Amino acid sequence: IDDEKLDLLLKYNKKKEISLEFGLQTIHNETLKLINRCQTFENFVENYKRIKQSGLRSCIHIINGLPNETENMMLETAQEVANLEPDGLKIHMLHIVQNTRLSELYNEKPFELLTREEYIDIVVKQLELMPQTTVIERLTGDGDKTKLIAPMWTADKIATLGGIDKLMAIKDTYQGKNRKESL
Repeated sequence: IDDEKLDLLLKYNKKKEISLEFGLQTIHNETLKLINRCQTFENFVENYKRIKQSGLRSCIHIINGLPNETENMMLETAQEVANLEPDGLKIHMLHIVQNTRLSELYNEKPFELLTREEYIDIVVKQLELMPQTTVIERLTGDGDKTKLIAPMWTADKIATLGGIDKLMAIKDTYQGKNRKESL
Protein backbone atom coordinates (compact mmCIF):
# COMPACT_ATOMS: atom_id res chain seq x y z
CA ILE A 1 0.00 0.00 0.00
CA ASP A 2 1.63 3.19 -1.19
CA ASP A 3 1.18 6.61 0.47
CA GLU A 4 -1.73 7.57 -1.79
CA LYS A 5 -3.71 4.42 -0.92
CA LEU A 6 -2.86 4.74 2.76
CA ASP A 7 -4.08 8.34 2.81
CA LEU A 8 -7.33 7.26 1.14
CA LEU A 9 -7.85 4.47 3.68
CA LEU A 10 -7.21 6.89 6.55
CA LYS A 11 -9.75 9.31 5.04
CA TYR A 12 -12.38 6.52 4.83
CA ASN A 13 -11.52 5.45 8.36
CA LYS A 14 -12.56 8.90 9.66
CA LYS A 15 -16.08 8.27 8.34
CA LYS A 16 -16.41 4.64 9.35
CA GLU A 17 -13.85 2.39 11.02
CA ILE A 18 -12.27 -0.01 8.59
CA SER A 19 -10.23 -3.11 9.26
CA LEU A 20 -7.47 -4.36 6.98
CA GLU A 21 -7.10 -8.13 6.61
CA PHE A 22 -3.61 -9.52 6.04
CA GLY A 23 -3.17 -13.03 4.64
CA LEU A 24 0.19 -13.80 6.19
CA GLN A 25 -0.48 -17.58 6.38
CA THR A 26 3.01 -18.42 7.75
CA ILE A 27 6.29 -16.74 8.66
CA HIS A 28 8.33 -19.40 6.86
CA ASN A 29 9.64 -18.11 3.54
CA GLU A 30 10.15 -21.58 2.06
CA THR A 31 6.45 -22.29 2.61
CA LEU A 32 5.42 -18.88 1.29
CA LYS A 33 7.35 -19.64 -1.88
CA LEU A 34 5.79 -23.11 -2.17
CA ILE A 35 2.24 -21.73 -1.87
CA ASN A 36 3.03 -18.86 -4.25
CA ARG A 37 2.36 -15.97 -1.86
CA CYS A 38 4.76 -13.73 -3.81
CA GLN A 39 6.11 -12.10 -0.67
CA THR A 40 8.56 -12.83 2.11
CA PHE A 41 7.81 -12.62 5.79
CA GLU A 42 10.20 -9.66 6.02
CA ASN A 43 8.26 -7.85 3.28
CA PHE A 44 5.01 -8.57 5.12
CA VAL A 45 6.37 -7.18 8.41
CA GLU A 46 7.61 -4.00 6.73
CA ASN A 47 4.20 -3.30 5.19
CA TYR A 48 2.25 -4.42 8.25
CA LYS A 49 4.16 -2.13 10.61
CA ARG A 50 3.49 0.81 8.30
CA ILE A 51 -0.25 0.13 8.47
CA LYS A 52 -0.14 -0.50 12.22
CA GLN A 53 1.65 2.82 12.81
CA SER A 54 -1.05 4.62 10.84
CA GLY A 55 -3.63 3.57 13.43
CA LEU A 56 -5.76 1.47 11.08
CA ARG A 57 -7.27 -1.68 12.56
CA SER A 58 -5.56 -4.87 11.43
CA CYS A 59 -6.40 -8.56 11.33
CA ILE A 60 -3.84 -11.24 10.42
CA HIS A 61 -4.73 -14.64 8.94
CA ILE A 62 -2.62 -17.75 9.51
CA ILE A 63 -3.06 -21.26 8.14
CA ASN A 64 -2.17 -24.40 10.07
CA GLY A 65 -1.23 -27.57 8.24
CA LEU A 66 0.60 -26.05 5.28
CA PRO A 67 2.76 -28.54 3.35
CA ASN A 68 5.96 -29.56 5.16
CA GLU A 69 5.25 -27.40 8.22
CA THR A 70 5.76 -28.93 11.64
CA GLU A 71 3.92 -28.09 14.84
CA ASN A 72 6.95 -26.10 15.94
CA MET A 73 6.83 -24.03 12.74
CA MET A 74 3.13 -23.27 13.29
CA LEU A 75 3.86 -22.19 16.86
CA GLU A 76 6.73 -19.99 15.61
CA THR A 77 4.25 -18.33 13.25
CA ALA A 78 1.87 -17.71 16.15
CA GLN A 79 4.67 -16.27 18.30
CA GLU A 80 5.75 -13.85 15.57
CA VAL A 81 2.14 -12.81 14.99
CA ALA A 82 1.75 -12.27 18.73
CA ASN A 83 4.83 -10.01 18.64
CA LEU A 84 3.11 -7.90 15.97
CA GLU A 85 0.12 -7.41 18.32
CA PRO A 86 -2.61 -7.38 15.70
CA ASP A 87 -6.08 -6.15 16.60
CA GLY A 88 -7.53 -9.39 15.25
CA LEU A 89 -6.45 -12.90 14.30
CA LYS A 90 -8.08 -15.50 12.08
CA ILE A 91 -6.77 -19.06 12.28
CA HIS A 92 -7.51 -21.47 9.44
CA MET A 93 -6.85 -25.12 8.70
CA LEU A 94 -5.47 -25.86 5.27
CA HIS A 95 -8.20 -27.05 2.92
CA ILE A 96 -7.43 -29.01 -0.22
CA VAL A 97 -10.08 -27.86 -2.69
CA GLN A 98 -10.86 -29.24 -6.15
CA ASN A 99 -9.42 -27.55 -9.23
CA THR A 100 -6.63 -25.66 -7.46
CA ARG A 101 -2.85 -25.85 -7.83
CA LEU A 102 -2.71 -27.16 -4.26
CA SER A 103 -5.05 -30.02 -5.16
CA GLU A 104 -2.75 -30.87 -8.08
CA LEU A 105 0.25 -30.93 -5.73
CA TYR A 106 -1.67 -33.05 -3.24
CA ASN A 107 -2.80 -35.52 -5.92
CA GLU A 108 0.71 -35.78 -7.41
CA LYS A 109 2.48 -36.25 -4.10
CA PRO A 110 0.12 -36.39 -1.11
CA PHE A 111 1.49 -34.70 1.99
CA GLU A 112 0.42 -35.35 5.53
CA LEU A 113 -2.49 -33.27 6.81
CA LEU A 114 -3.28 -32.52 10.42
CA THR A 115 -5.89 -34.60 12.20
CA ARG A 116 -8.65 -32.72 13.99
CA GLU A 117 -7.00 -33.57 17.32
CA GLU A 118 -3.62 -32.24 16.16
CA TYR A 119 -5.23 -29.07 14.83
CA ILE A 120 -7.11 -28.49 18.10
CA ASP A 121 -3.95 -29.00 20.16
CA ILE A 122 -1.96 -26.56 17.98
CA VAL A 123 -4.69 -23.91 18.04
CA VAL A 124 -4.90 -24.05 21.85
CA LYS A 125 -1.11 -23.63 22.08
CA GLN A 126 -1.29 -20.72 19.61
CA LEU A 127 -4.02 -19.03 21.65
CA GLU A 128 -1.85 -19.30 24.76
CA LEU A 129 0.77 -17.18 22.94
CA MET A 130 -1.57 -14.43 21.74
CA PRO A 131 -1.95 -11.12 23.56
CA GLN A 132 -5.25 -10.88 25.40
CA THR A 133 -5.87 -7.65 23.49
CA THR A 134 -5.98 -9.49 20.15
CA VAL A 135 -9.55 -10.40 19.18
CA ILE A 136 -9.74 -13.97 17.92
CA GLU A 137 -12.07 -13.60 14.97
CA ARG A 138 -11.89 -17.15 13.65
CA LEU A 139 -10.64 -20.49 14.96
CA THR A 140 -11.28 -22.54 11.86
CA GLY A 141 -12.54 -21.98 8.36
CA ASP A 142 -15.29 -23.76 6.51
CA GLY A 143 -14.67 -24.14 2.82
CA ASP A 144 -17.14 -25.25 0.16
CA LYS A 145 -17.99 -28.81 1.22
CA THR A 146 -18.91 -29.79 -2.35
CA LYS A 147 -15.35 -29.05 -3.50
CA LEU A 148 -13.42 -30.21 -0.42
CA ILE A 149 -10.91 -32.99 -1.10
CA ALA A 150 -9.24 -33.09 2.30
CA PRO A 151 -9.20 -33.07 5.25
CA MET A 152 -12.83 -34.14 5.47
CA TRP A 153 -13.06 -33.49 9.21
CA THR A 154 -12.99 -29.73 8.49
CA ALA A 155 -16.54 -30.01 7.16
CA ASP A 156 -17.71 -30.29 10.80
CA LYS A 157 -16.81 -26.86 12.14
CA ILE A 158 -18.91 -27.27 15.31
CA ALA A 159 -16.95 -30.36 16.38
CA THR A 160 -13.68 -28.49 15.91
CA LEU A 161 -14.83 -25.45 17.88
CA GLY A 162 -16.22 -27.68 20.62
CA GLY A 163 -12.93 -29.57 20.74
CA ILE A 164 -11.00 -26.32 21.21
CA ASP A 165 -13.31 -25.26 24.06
CA LYS A 166 -13.05 -28.69 25.68
CA LEU A 167 -9.24 -28.84 25.51
CA MET A 168 -8.91 -25.32 26.91
CA ALA A 169 -11.11 -26.35 29.85
CA ILE A 170 -9.18 -29.60 30.41
CA LYS A 171 -5.85 -27.75 30.34
CA ASP A 172 -7.29 -24.91 32.46
CA THR A 173 -5.77 -22.49 29.99
CA TYR A 174 -6.65 -19.20 28.33
CA GLN A 175 -5.54 -16.76 25.64
CA GLY A 176 -2.24 -15.19 26.61
CA LYS A 177 -1.32 -17.71 29.32
CA ASN A 178 2.10 -18.38 27.77
CA ARG A 179 2.58 -14.93 26.21
CA LYS A 180 6.23 -14.08 25.60
CA GLU A 181 6.92 -10.40 25.17
CA SER A 182 8.97 -9.48 22.11
CA LEU A 183 12.46 -8.12 22.69
